[in-house]
Amino acid sequence: MGVAISVKDYLERNHIRFELLEHRYCEGSYNTACVAKIPEQSLAKGVVFRDEDLHYTLVVLPCRSKVKRHTLNEIFDRKLVLADEDELDNLFSDCSHGAVPAVGQAYDLNVIWEDDLLSNEKIYIEAGDHRHLIQLNKKQFCQLMASSMHDHISTSTKKGGIGNAA
Repeated sequence: MGVAISVKDYLERNHIRFELLEHRYCEGSYNTACVAKIPEQSLAKGVVFRDEDLHYTLVVLPCRSKVKRHTLNEIFDRKLVLADEDELDNLFSDCSHGAVPAVGQAYDLNVIWEDDLLSNEKIYIEAGDHRHLIQLNKKQFCQLMASSMHDHISTSTKKGGIGNAA
């Protein structure tokens, strides 16, 4: 599949240049970083939360981090809970099951991203399947996230992919 059509259209409409990196099929952000042979801290994963009014927020954070939910709830002054698998399939209908691209803007989702991602010269995001990553340089990532909130909203975990929310 490559890049999900919603993601590709959004990037093209907003003149965000990117490169596509193909890797062996893999699920889970930490595993993806290993298989793609990229630094794990440079892979940005997307984690989706919803509030009591069914408004969705995509949180973008390094693959070995987990969301500080209390901080997130304070920022939005809402009680946020993880979206379930069926919700993700509906929100990202042009993506493979479980392949959440960190481009919530392409799906009209509220987005907040972790400031620590800017410590990377290159940032990789899921393209919408389990075989491709979108590679952005720091400037392109900032262009992508220009209209989105950002803060220190996560903490590093010792094991990748374990516990998306604190």
